[in-house]
This record gives sequence, structure tokens and C-alpha cells, in this order.
Amino acid sequence: MQALIARWLAPLAACGAVLIGCCGSALAATGSASWPAAASRGVQELMGSGDGSPVSWDTATGLWGGNTAPYWWQSGLAVLTVARYAVRTHDVNPTVQRVLLRTYGQNVRRPGTSQPQNFGNRFMDDTGWWGLAWLAASQYELTYRHDQVDAARFLSVAEWDASYIARQPRPCGGVEWGVGYGPDTISNAELVVLTAELAQYRQAAGPFQDGGRASKWLAEANRTWGWLRTSGLVDLRSGEVVADSMSPQSCQRRGGPVTYTQGEVAQGLVQLGLAAHDSSYYDRAAAFLRYAVQPASGFVLRGVLQDHCEPQSPNCSALSTRLDVTAFKGLLVQAFDDWTRVTKRSDFSRFLRAQATAITGHDIWGATPRAPGCGSPHACQFGFSWARVLSPMLVTVGTQESALDALTAVLP
Repeated sequence: MQALIARWLAPLAACGAVLIGCCGSALAATGSASWPAAASRGVQELMGSGDGSPVSWDTATGLWGGNTAPYWWQSGLAVLTVARYAVRTHDVNPTVQRVLLRTYGQNVRRPGTSQPQNFGNRFMDDTGWWGLAWLAASQYELTYRHDQVDAARFLSVAEWDASYIARQPRPCGGVEWGVGYGPDTISNAELVVLTAELAQYRQAAGPFQDGGRASKWLAEANRTWGWLRTSGLVDLRSGEVVADSMSPQSCQRRGGPVTYTQGEVAQGLVQLGLAAHDSSYYDRAAAFLRYAVQPASGFVLRGVLQDHCEPQSPNCSALSTRLDVTAFKGLLVQAFDDWTRVTKRSDFSRFLRAQATAITGHDIWGATPRAPGCGSPHACQFGFSWARVLSPMLVTVGTQESALDALTAVLP
């Protein structure tokens, strides 16, 4: 992701690391709500309830959060969050379709980007999130709205994005993070997920079944996973993402694990298992998920997810990547959710419920005495910290979609 603009942090300068509520109940009131109600109203707010909140979709641009760098890729995650929720709840509300079609129409050939078509970007991870989003949207259109035309349009974007990423130079043997940069864990893990999911979609009986393309995408998933597995960026035995990236010249490892890399590697293994019809991949994915829930990983506090920067700085607000990090936990939760769904095992069910409980228990923002605890879409905005009540960071589209991923995971 590119240089960040801290547009939502300025109003909190006087608050510091103090309890939620220091900046006024209109921004930081807490409450509780049932998980289905919180998920439903939170998604309504994400799709734009007309209140102009920082988490709401903008019909004029077809994006979320404004035009700063992190919000481009997080808008892709917002599409993914909406599609996952709609699939889980079989939601065919016209608002979902309106948001998908407007976002697609306004941005499929977006001027001012280095690749002004099909949601491409000079950063491979940005492009990968959009590819995953439109693949999920295609599956939703085909399965629940039975709209083959829109499903085909969205699938075309997802395949273009996967091809665009796959054909870029591979310094040190792996997919580069951005044009001219070294390879990184997240971009390679994303490509594994995207191509493995495309392989499954092309394998399935129906209008898009294509054995040749299915084989092509599975081969690409295996190729990328083969490099990631031997790169030293991940440790299959411990289930730990060891490093974030490599320098392009020396191929030296840099950085450490963060929640979304931990989650996306596990997700890649889940999707490879589905595409290859090989359940042994699920056991490998479980190692990365188990590592994440161990206190020693630093990813949990009393059983609730946190990013490593949350106990510091404070709560990540001093980081240059503070707007990026707001979206990370949701991607790890998606991996827990999909592993649980695919294996039909309950190993992490209690953990998933703990996340939803923490979010609805003390991380609901925007509540008022008249609409407490998700009593309305506007009162159903979610903050950054799930594990603690200290949160000097305002709500963003990243905090909203992450919380909604956690709430969607506990829905029937």
C-alpha cells in the first residue's frame, strides 16, 4: 500500500490513550446487540445508509472512505465483505446489487491509476483483493441472483486480475509486492487464494465450467504456493508467518508476521485443498490458525484478536500504516470461518464466538440514547480494538468490514 493520509485521526489528538467515550458519546458510545442484528445493520451502514459516515459507501465514486491510498484496496475488501455476508444470509436485497453494479461501473476503468482497467494497480496485493472481491460477487450473482450476465462480467475481472499478477516479474522467485519491489507474503498468499478459488469455480458444473482454465488456475496456485512454502517466509511446522517480505536485490527476509498474512496463508491452504480435492491441506492450514490463537503469537489478548501494534503507540495510531492495519483482523477471521465451514469441525467455533461477543459488547460506535447498540444502521459502526476498550482510532471502512467479517462468521 502507498503512503497514507491520517484523515480520520486528527479529531482524536486531544484524547490520547483514554477510555472510549473521551471524545463524546456520538462517536464512541458502547452497546450490545444480537449478532444477526448487528451484522445486518452494520452491513446496511457499510452499503450507505445516507448518513455520510466514514464507513459508508459513496454512490458518487462507488468507493468507500475517500480517495487516499488505503481506501482503494479496502474498497475491494468492502465488496468482499458484502458478498460474503449476502451469500451467508442468502440476501437478495436490491441494495446489494446496486452497490455491486455501481462500484463496478464507476471503477472498472478508473482513470488516474497505473492500470486503468479491471481494478488493476501497480501494487499486486491491491489488485489481488479486487480480484477476490469480484470472484465472490460473481459467485453470489450466479448462485443467489441467478444473473449469469453480471456473474460473467465479474468473473472476467477476477481472471484478468489473476493473470495480471501472475505475469509480473518474480524477483527472488516470488510475486512482487509492487512494480519494482521485492516479493512479499501477502501478495503470494493472495494469488494462491485467488487462483485456487478460480480453479474451483471453473471445475464446478454450470455455465462457467471450463476444464482447461481450471487446470491453468490450479497449476498457478501450486506454482505460487510451491515458492511460498520454500521461501523461508513461512514455517509449515510451527504454522508461523516468519517474515513479511524480501528485499528485491539480496532476497533477505524483512519484517514479521501480522494478522492478515497469517490468515491469508491459512486461507490459501484451505482453498488449495478444495481445488485439489486433497484434505491434507486443511491440516496444514490448521497449524497457521492454531499458531494465531496461542498467546505467545501476540495475536490474542484474553482470547480476542489484536494486531501486534495495538498494545503500543498506542493502538497502532502512531504507525504510518495505521489506516491499512484497520482491515487486517477481518482477513484472519475469514480464514477461521472458511476452515470451519469446509472441514465442518468446531475447533475454532468458541474462538469465533469470542470475537463477535467482544465486538458487540464494547466496540460499537455511533450509538445514541435513542439508538443504543446497533439500534439503527448509523448506530452500528464498529471500532478498531476488539480486545480492549482503549481505542484512540476512529472508525474507518477497514474497522467496519473487519468487524462484519467476524459477525458474519458466527451467523448460521
